[in-house]
Amino acid sequence: MTMPDAASSDHLQPPVGIDLGTTLSVVAYIDPSGRPVTLPNRSGDLLTPSALVFDSDGVVVGREAVKGSVLDPDAFADGFKRDMGRAAFHRRVCGHDVPPEVFSAFLLARLKEDAENRLGPIRQVVITVPAFFDETRRKSTQEAGRLAGLDVLDIINEPTAAAIAFGYHRAALTSGGRDQVKPADRILVYDLGGGTFDVTILQIDGDTLRTVATDGDVLLGGRDFDERLFNRVAERFVAEHGLDPRGDPHDAARLWLDVQEAKHALTERRKTTVVCHHQGIRMRQEITREEFEDLSQDLLGRTETTTELVVRQAGLSWEQIDRVLLVGGSTRMPMVVEMLRRISGQQPDRSQSADEVVAHGAALYAALLMTQSRTTSVPVAPFELVNVNSHSLGVVGVHPTTGERVNVTLIPKNTPLPACKVKRFQTARTSQPSVRVAVVEGESPRPEHCIALGQCAIRDLPPGLAKGTPIEVEFQYAANGRLSVSARVPSVRQSAHVEIERARSVALDDLETWRRRLAGEPVASDDGPPGAELPEDADRASLLKRLDEIYIWAGMRAVALTVPEALLASREAAVAAAAALAEAQRNRDRLARAREETTDPREIVRLDPQLPRAELALQSAKTKSRFAHLILGRECVESGFLPPELARYLPEIQRLRKALDG
Repeated sequence: MTMPDAASSDHLQPPVGIDLGTTLSVVAYIDPSGRPVTLPNRSGDLLTPSALVFDSDGVVVGREAVKGSVLDPDAFADGFKRDMGRAAFHRRVCGHDVPPEVFSAFLLARLKEDAENRLGPIRQVVITVPAFFDETRRKSTQEAGRLAGLDVLDIINEPTAAAIAFGYHRAALTSGGRDQVKPADRILVYDLGGGTFDVTILQIDGDTLRTVATDGDVLLGGRDFDERLFNRVAERFVAEHGLDPRGDPHDAARLWLDVQEAKHALTERRKTTVVCHHQGIRMRQEITREEFEDLSQDLLGRTETTTELVVRQAGLSWEQIDRVLLVGGSTRMPMVVEMLRRISGQQPDRSQSADEVVAHGAALYAALLMTQSRTTSVPVAPFELVNVNSHSLGVVGVHPTTGERVNVTLIPKNTPLPACKVKRFQTARTSQPSVRVAVVEGESPRPEHCIALGQCAIRDLPPGLAKGTPIEVEFQYAANGRLSVSARVPSVRQSAHVEIERARSVALDDLETWRRRLAGEPVASDDGPPGAELPEDADRASLLKRLDEIYIWAGMRAVALTVPEALLASREAAVAAAAALAEAQRNRDRLARAREETTDPREIVRLDPQLPRAELALQSAKTKSRFAHLILGRECVESGFLPPELARYLPEIQRLRKALDG
């Protein structure tokens, strides 16, 4: 990688990179000389806490939001990056279930505003994600950018971005007459952030940066270390006073902030103190660095295991690693540096800002992309990225002996991109009318534990086709993440093709709608039942569905009203059904989170059968809740109890009932 030539020229928009972190976010841009620079936010801080508080005036972002978590914990959200791409994990904030993409979009919108205060209008950006993020999480991140009004040029892995910045700064040194600086041919990026962990080995060869191997854990980071201190302090309080501060949202929020400060203090000192407040009691506790390290030794051990694994996956020994680069604020913990020194035999490289280096690399990559598309004239020397896929890609097949569905991997993880792979399968039975190729992402041999990406199908196969007729499946995986899947039956010259690319994952309301909703203001999309009035010639099934949706919507509003005595029993049934649904949702989320976080084979065996049962229970609870609200809504109409918001739908209800009776 060579240093960009310094030059100055006009441009439409400077290249911008955003490190969208779990605990802290950073924005950087490329200045007219081609140098990456961190942009301060409106408070003058280079780092913006990834935290939000919602109130009647709007959304508060960053440091003030963190302070507000103690005053109004029910309106506070942080750590939502961990939930990205996990459809079931909505946070309850201000009485609404909010998807993680919306929280991230509010954060990105504020980062965008702060950047525009200094740079002028910006739209095109590169956003970073952990290398181990799967395709669903990457899609969710791109969707958050869209909601925030950004054109996301690409999603780049955080360790890769850090390596780009490292290569830039190393080139700047060597170009400045520091030829004695030895280039690092292979670097291991150890990235321990607030909520995620990655290890990536990259090779820098001139202007080419090649990823060799990567692995990680999207549910391991500084927050988990904080939690160990949080629980230790709370448990001591319980032992001393018989009261648990974790049960009070305000006291728990204050304690969480205090233990974070204690963790930071233990980086510099051997011991510190934490004061825990609860029900008028103030308990001062001393915490030592040794105690903290003992509490979190297993967490550090998980990062050590992953690090050693990546070195082996790359086919290397530690002697072949030229440099260990530290990225992420949690790498400041002394035990991290000591562990890496012990296993690598070298002093970890802390030459780059652990907090800013990822955003700098993202901005440099944005400059490369914008130069190629001629949307900026900021000077940047061209460089080439050769990445690998962080998760295996395969298709769902049927085992010939057991008949069970299995995941057949076509492109294993850590395969250099672009990649192409062809594999031959067979039809399962005689006269099979069609072939469906289901594409999944993941390492498990069981498809249900992988992520479904899409499918392609060959239909209308000729009758009499013999069992065992060959089927060829071809994967073409581009460097930008676009996956093309083709399936062919050569003997009959029939084929199908589908492209699976990063696109919008879910349909979400715009941020203004969410802002109004969370501020308690009326929202148009909340003012009526889903769907639209049906045409006169609609079929009976459509008419029934529309009428049921109106009744359900009416019942959901009636539970919050003082209803006539004749409706009390139905209202209580609806309230009970809603409570049962909420409990089923919590149980399903708890099991899903536990299954995703565990690596213990015994726990996996225990949880695997429980999760499908929890899913079924959740679906049953949804059905029962809808039915209970339908009954209440219908009784409201039949009894003449028509709140103003329901009354305007009475003509449509009458028309639907008349059409059904006729």
